[in-house]
Parts: sequence; C-alpha cells; structure tokens
Amino acid sequence: MERLIYWIWLSLRCGAGSESGTYLLAQFKDPKAVYDADDKALSAVGGISEELKKALLDKDIELCKRILDYCRRTNVSIMTCDDTIYPERLRSIHAKPILLYYKGKIPQIDDSVLVAVVGTRSCTQYGEKTAYKFGAELAQGGAIVVSGMALGIDAYAARGALSVKGHTIAVLGCGIDTAYPPQNKDLMQQIMMTGTVITEYAPGTQPSGKNFPVRNRIISGLCQATLVVEADRHSGALITAGRAMSQGRDVFAVPGRIGEQASEGTNDLIRNGAKIALSGKDILEEYELLYPHRIFTENISQNRFVTSQKLRVAATDMKLDQAPPPPRYTKKRTMPATPKKRNEPDISYLTEQEQAVFRIMNGKMTSDEIRAAALENNIPVETGELLSILTTLEIYGLISALPGGSYERS
Repeated sequence: MERLIYWIWLSLRCGAGSESGTYLLAQFKDPKAVYDADDKALSAVGGISEELKKALLDKDIELCKRILDYCRRTNVSIMTCDDTIYPERLRSIHAKPILLYYKGKIPQIDDSVLVAVVGTRSCTQYGEKTAYKFGAELAQGGAIVVSGMALGIDAYAARGALSVKGHTIAVLGCGIDTAYPPQNKDLMQQIMMTGTVITEYAPGTQPSGKNFPVRNRIISGLCQATLVVEADRHSGALITAGRAMSQGRDVFAVPGRIGEQASEGTNDLIRNGAKIALSGKDILEEYELLYPHRIFTENISQNRFVTSQKLRVAATDMKLDQAPPPPRYTKKRTMPATPKKRNEPDISYLTEQEQAVFRIMNGKMTSDEIRAAALENNIPVETGELLSILTTLEIYGLISALPGGSYERS
C-alpha cells in the first residue's frame, strides 16, 4: 500500500499542532512502523497517553484512502516532513506539521526571504492601504509574502503582492477544499494559480476558531520575519508575532497614531522591542546581504499603491446568504479594572474551562504537558481546543509563550 496512506493516517491520529507525530517518528522511524505497532509495542515506547494509544490502535484507513483519492482527483499535492521539498525552517519549530496539503507552486523556501504580513480583520482604511503597499513592495524586492488569507490586513497584503506578480503563500486553518472566509474565494483561486495555498488540515476539515492559533505557528515558522501592520491589543496577530519571537524570528511593526485603538497593539510591539517598518525596504535591507541573489531593494518602486473602492468592498462585503461566523465566546467578557492580587489575578471573566486550564499551570510547561495535566484533573480538552485556550490566556496577558513551545504564567 502506498506510503502516503500511512502519513495521512498518522497525521489524523495525532491531530494538528501536536508534538506527538514527531515523537512517534523518532521512535518508530516511519509511519508504517507506527501503524504496525500493537498495544505492547506502543506501551514499551512510553510517553504516549492512553487516549493517543487508543487512537493509534485504530487501524481503519478507509478515510485515509478517500482523502488520498480526493487529492489526486483535484490536483492537491501532499508533502511530508521526510520529503526534500519540506522547508527546513519548519523542521526546527515546536510541533512541526508532519504532513502538508498544498495547491500551486512550492518555491525554494529555504533559499528565499519570506515575510509574514498579518494584522486585524477589522482594519481601517489606513491599514488597508498600508498592507497593500507592503505586500507590493516586499514582492517587488524579491520576498515571498505569507499570510493566513483572513479578511482585512492579510487579504490586502496578499493582493498587493499579486498586483506586482509576486509570489504569495496562504496558510489555511481548514481543509484546502474550503475557501474561508468565503469572501476571499477569488483571492484563493488567484493564489493557487501563481502562488501557494497550504494547510496541515485534511480535506473536509471545516473552519473552526480553535484551528487558527494552531495554524499561526506555520505562518511565522515559514518566515524570517513577521510584520504586524495594524492590530489592537486583543488582536490574534499579536499571537503570531509572539510565535515568531519564540521561534527566533524577527518581528516588525508599522507605527500608528497614538490613541488610535486599531494601532495600540502595533505601538506596544514597538515599545517592547519590535523593529519599526515604514516601507518594505526597511524590512528587506535586513536580508539583502544574506540573500544577494534573491533580494533587490532597488526594484522597489516609489509608486503610491492604492487599493480601489471596488477592492475594498469586495474584501469586506458579506453576502446576505452567508451568515457571519459564530462568536468565539458565548460568555460576555469585560476586563477587570485591577487584579485582586499580584499573584492571584482576577480570572472571573474567563470561561470555566479557561479558568481550569489557567489554574493547573505550574512553572514552564509545554502544551502537551498542560494537556496531560488537564486530563489528570478531569478537564476534557482536545489539542486544538487547548491551543485556542492558551491563545486566549496569552491575549489577556495571563500567560507568556516561551522559546521551545513552552508557556508560563505572566
């Protein structure tokens, strides 16, 4: 049977965002050996939870066959972490994806400069124009622009790169068969034609709030630098910036007007050490000597890149038959005016599950260690859901992400 069947099987059993796949491959060498392992062999390895062992003992591969058949019928390519085209930059991150689905052309990633451009979905007109300008300038200078293809900053940066025939990569938080958000369906098609659309989620995986924090580690992991164009203090773009820092990557931010809520997050990043970027050239000058055969800042024009009104409407308009995504949280949140005590922050505004996860955190812990502690304390939480909770706790300043994929209380 074809080797890809076992790669798909292992990725489905371990789930996105987990270090388990890497650990199992280190122990058994290849997915087929993991598939062939029985209860005794898995137990002998150690470090495997009962839940994961139960999943690995499920040898049904019919779904895997259907996924592979779908990929072949629809020209979806698959790369594994053992393939030569798999980016070395991704190999070095915590919980690297062991399998990626993609459409389009895979550029020479390790021999190129990649810059993630991220920011708020609810951007201002200033943010729209700035993201478009940076996307175009970075592409003109020879960089590959990476984003999550979300509404707002992500989409404008990708469109800016496309406007000058640059290469752009979109990293999805769902299956490659789904255009999300649906307003960006045309953008997704354009990127597939001239760039790359990539995801670790199997075809058929629907968009979910818990997927996007998991996805963000790939966006930052592919790139030498992450640029935050516009973001308030609660923007998920700051989490991507945090992932970049923990992965040892550079972080840039576009300064905004003092007192403007949409720029509070970016201004905070600059105050805390992020580099100021006023143009694509500011970023690419950092890599020009390292990649003289790729980066050519002299090619960046002085044109004023302007997004049209038609583009702005297309990127923000929601069709009447497309209901907006459900709110992530069902409980109304209001930040407390002041914490009760320095060492005992007020967490009453969190959901019960978020409070429970926060309480079990003790010292530096990886996401896998936190999940194991959660299960020991009868807190049922899936890996993707846990990463979403950790993202929430980080946004609210309750925990900090550390190098190596660990977390600790702030």
